[in-house]
Amino acid sequence: MSGWAAWLLAQGQVDAQMVAEAERVLEAAALRPGDTVLDVGSGLGLLTLAALERIGDGWVIAVDSSVGALEELLHLAHEANANGIMYLVGDAEVLPLPDASIDAAVLRSVLVHVRDIDAAVGELARVLRPDGRLSLREPLNRSGTYLSTAVDWAPLGGLGERVVALWEEFAATDPLQRLDADVLAVAFASVGFVALESSVEDPGDEWLVTEESVDARLDARGGPDHPTVRERWQAAFAPDEVDALVRHLKGLGGTTITFRRPQLYLSARRA
Repeated sequence: MSGWAAWLLAQGQVDAQMVAEAERVLEAAALRPGDTVLDVGSGLGLLTLAALERIGDGWVIAVDSSVGALEELLHLAHEANANGIMYLVGDAEVLPLPDASIDAAVLRSVLVHVRDIDAAVGELARVLRPDGRLSLREPLNRSGTYLSTAVDWAPLGGLGERVVALWEEFAATDPLQRLDADVLAVAFASVGFVALESSVEDPGDEWLVTEESVDARLDARGGPDHPTVRERWQAAFAPDEVDALVRHLKGLGGTTITFRRPQLYLSARRA
């Protein structure tokens, strides 16, 4: 584990899984001393700070659409006495950088939130220098399982069937469900990326069911303006039906449910 990753872990800003994902992304980027590295969707800077440690007197350019996130990253970098970082407001679809100005680009859970994947892929190709490297990790939500598909709703009969149907209807229009590994690889190849290497893996997610964890999962949000499961149920079902669904979940207390959580690691080189 890099020193910066360990420091962020100790500060409570990241968890062990996030660190492991970041280390793998950076390893595949083959960073070198003196590189100029682009961290797209930098957030609080796990990739930014860990990349900085690997490039000596190079620069890391942290790009994020959130001014607040960049300000927090600046604060963390100051506390860690980290120099060599540029902070730019922008997003993956319109990168605020000149052509061929970057040696390596790294991303973690960014493209899943992008509306126009082709535009983002084109921007990455534009800003990378010839032979520049790309490395990313993205969740493949479409192939995952969730409360509505991992839990056995059969004991609730028709209501259980409606829970699954409601999820399928929601997932068909949910932007966070659209990312596809094969489509993404084709998009990168089409704009001149070569030596593509990709791996789809599933670390899984084991959930110990308790009353508290049921409420937490029902009220969790997948993203800004993303409805919670409880909110979707309340909009689609009568109050007594929602109560029955929650009772069913809490009745599973003490059991462990395993969710599928496939993720894509992809690296490539700009021709």
